[in-house]
Amino acid sequence: MEASDKHISDLRKGKETALGFLMDQLADALHFFAYSFIKDKQTASEIVSDAFVKLWERRTHFEAMEPVKSFLYLVVKNACLDHLKLSRNKFRHEEADVLEIEAPDQDILRNIIYTELVELIVNEVKKLPRQQLQVVQLSIMEGKNIQEVCDELGTTANTVYFARSKAIAALRAVLRKKKLSLHYLLW
Repeated sequence: MEASDKHISDLRKGKETALGFLMDQLADALHFFAYSFIKDKQTASEIVSDAFVKLWERRTHFEAMEPVKSFLYLVVKNACLDHLKLSRNKFRHEEADVLEIEAPDQDILRNIIYTELVELIVNEVKKLPRQQLQVVQLSIMEGKNIQEVCDELGTTANTVYFARSKAIAALRAVLRKKKLSLHYLLW
């Protein structure tokens, strides 16, 4: 029995530790997925929390990890859609926001794959040496320019460029090993 199957079995039996495991494994990707639609971290967090509550309520219906993941992504997508519709009615947001999330299932699948790829990259970034990690977080993830990174880290531009290029090379090597490419992020 695979480890994830054991956790699903434990979930079906009502063991809260299994739910905790699933939250540890899937929450970050689901947060990113929800945030990509509604652009509000607190609301995205509430939506993901509600999705896990719904999973707990329906825990006896699942026998494997893939249906659990599909269920959670569908619940999050529907909650985001409901939130945007409510916001549109309440605040008269542009209809384009709602239409974007009402894309065909293929676009939802693309967003799920994109979310999981980003999660993989974030996990690999966390494994980088400290200086490379800091440079990637500040320059790429937070969007700071080279001078801002230099000021924050108390280093030179050459050091930042070198650390960033080493980090990107390391990430490319990991993705190449997994037969993936950074180009997937640029759909």
